Amino acid sequence: MEPGKIKEFKIPISLLLIAITLFFMVLFPLYWFNLVILPVEFLNLINFIGNWSYYLFAVAVIGFFYAVYLFYSTVKDRKKFEELINADSKSAFVKNLRDLEIISRRLGPSFVKKLREKKEELRIKS
Repeated sequence: MEPGKIKEFKIPISLLLIAITLFFMVLFPLYWFNLVILPVEFLNLINFIGNWSYYLFAVAVIGFFYAVYLFYSTVKDRKKFEELINADSKSAFVKNLRDLEIISRRLGPSFVKKLREKKEELRIKS
């Protein structure tokens, strides 16, 4: 795997983190307040964790907000990248070149490659 390739998987990773943290954010309060009869496996897991469940709940809340932020920022960056790279005129592309370079590095190698190809197509040197 080439360097930075993990950046290509930000959206699936953030969605997986959202699912896991949401699971724990629902599971722990259900256990604490006896709102639902939980399966024995979950009860055994939470009993094994003990009083650490409060700390894990806090970590799950923080992780949830981080994953939502990661998902939102990645989707926003991809949308902005596509808008800027599909500029009709060369002058508009050159004007936004700095933003494109920053966003492409944030998004990963395939976006850097797309930017490089577009620069070659428009014959822009940098």
